[in-house]
Amino acid sequence: MTTTTPLPKGELIDQRGRSELEFLQALRVGLAPLRTQVRERLDATGILETPYEDISELRNRVDNELESVQVQRLIGAALSWSRGVATPRAAAAFERRRGELEPLATPIATVIDHIGDDVPRYWDYEFHGTAGGWDGHPQMGFIHHEMIYHYLLEKIFPGDLFAQRGVIAAAAPADSYTNIVDLGCGTGQYTLKLAETYPGAKITAVDLSRTQVQYALRRAEDAGVTITGVHAAAEDTGLPAGEADLVTSFILLHEVPPHTIRQLFVEALRLLKPGGHVHFSDVAPYSQRSPYQAWLDDWDAAHGNEPWWRTAATIDLVKAAADAGFVDINQAAHGPQSYPWVTTARKPE
Repeated sequence: MTTTTPLPKGELIDQRGRSELEFLQALRVGLAPLRTQVRERLDATGILETPYEDISELRNRVDNELESVQVQRLIGAALSWSRGVATPRAAAAFERRRGELEPLATPIATVIDHIGDDVPRYWDYEFHGTAGGWDGHPQMGFIHHEMIYHYLLEKIFPGDLFAQRGVIAAAAPADSYTNIVDLGCGTGQYTLKLAETYPGAKITAVDLSRTQVQYALRRAEDAGVTITGVHAAAEDTGLPAGEADLVTSFILLHEVPPHTIRQLFVEALRLLKPGGHVHFSDVAPYSQRSPYQAWLDDWDAAHGNEPWWRTAATIDLVKAAADAGFVDINQAAHGPQSYPWVTTARKPE
């Protein structure tokens, strides 16, 4: 008897959808030689060798140097255009195959709603250029993960795009945990790595996007993993106090304004048992990056609908954790150029 391996869900989109998304991927990859030209120009001027006071001063200095450089303007225009059309193209591809794809996107379990439509003001933004925001389509979780990730990000960043999440999950201070809360779970990439790393733990996945946490549930079901999905703000989850022994996130902090980052530490302390750990991973501080990489991070964020990247890369997370009441606060880099940057602390006994 012959058996076949099912196609990945993303392979079920039609030829037009694949072609459109693969064109966008090729466009993004094709910008690499142009970026090299810009880097070589900056190196030739020596502009990056002069110490800078803060990121604003560095940005102004480099941007003034590149103001008349057509290649840099082309890079910015291409990135803005590609980010603006990716979601509409993917959503249209979903609609053309809705009858086949929707059953693959919908979980059996129901997402628990702790917030309804009373979302914070910062949520009304098209993060990453995602048209309509993370809930801009009823199946945006599926569209984002199975189409945008599959046809754009996985090819732009070859290799296991999500392996790093497993590294961060395993880097939490304790050898085992029994009750884990994943804040800003998205479509569950980090959540599933937590489940692999701590197979005996109860895991609650929280996100402000209904569609993202809904698809996280579906992906967990497909993987044979049980998680609880909660629609809520990470800074006000509505979950019981003092029950978790690990509150964690992967790349959430740069998606919220600075006052919310501080609230996240306060909420983590409330959720944790005495002795429990907070373990937040996010973008690297500019102070840990080379001048070129700090400039590029900030420039990319400004051209990629990342309104709070700069504050996440400059805020004092050690102070935020201490002000919330945490002790034994540590920070460490877990990858090249200090990304991801992980802040870990303990709730006092």
